[in-house]
Amino acid sequence: MNATQSSSPVSQPQGPGVRQLVVVVVILVAGLVLTMLTADVTRMCVPGIRLENDHPFLPETVVAWKGSQQTGLTEDERAVLPPDTEKAARIYTNATGQAVFCSVVLAGRDVTSIHRPEVCLTGQGWKLEAAQTERINMPTVPGGVLQVSRMNASNTIQLKNGQSAQVYAVFVYWFVGRQRTTPYHWQRIWWTTLDRVFHNRNHRWAYFLLDSIVLPERAAADPRAGQAEAMQQLQQFIQNVYPQLTAD
Repeated sequence: MNATQSSSPVSQPQGPGVRQLVVVVVILVAGLVLTMLTADVTRMCVPGIRLENDHPFLPETVVAWKGSQQTGLTEDERAVLPPDTEKAARIYTNATGQAVFCSVVLAGRDVTSIHRPEVCLTGQGWKLEAAQTERINMPTVPGGVLQVSRMNASNTIQLKNGQSAQVYAVFVYWFVGRQRTTPYHWQRIWWTTLDRVFHNRNHRWAYFLLDSIVLPERAAADPRAGQAEAMQQLQQFIQNVYPQLTAD
């Protein structure tokens, strides 16, 4: 699909009230408890993403974007994730020097393979703004719209000369199951619980995470505008790559 044929994404704040927050917490706790009680689930769902040789797939090129060599789990990730967790990651660059980092993590039998991305990103030093839901036009998705979670972020890094610099970025993520897609971690947990309790089925979720760093000169001039442009860039990239990522 040509990205220029789609309209700009529409942001919808995800600011739940106290009552909604309590409901979400109850769902998550109930889901985790029920999941632990159904540890003997025997049926495995077929993943909803494209696989090559039973491993997650990312294309080498996405229109004008050229991908780096595909990598998998890092040693640190292997140390903390279940052994049947799988991952694919590439850094895509275009002729103007812009870059998009794209990764997909595929869960195995253990539901702890996937967690809220805020956990890792905060641990890496990123300061995250409240998540928003972005609606991206996508004819291949039921309803014609792919919903993703977006977080504006900033980080302070140390330069080689000893000085520090502020870096701005936009992170986008969503979860894909078999014929199911959601931008919400709590909804993924809820669906997982229903599958395990009522269908004796383990849902093998995949988790996509993309980010775009605002170029230094743009960040210096107007970081907020730079993040808006980065989101537009991610939107166009997702529109072009998504049809290549889903299962037939």
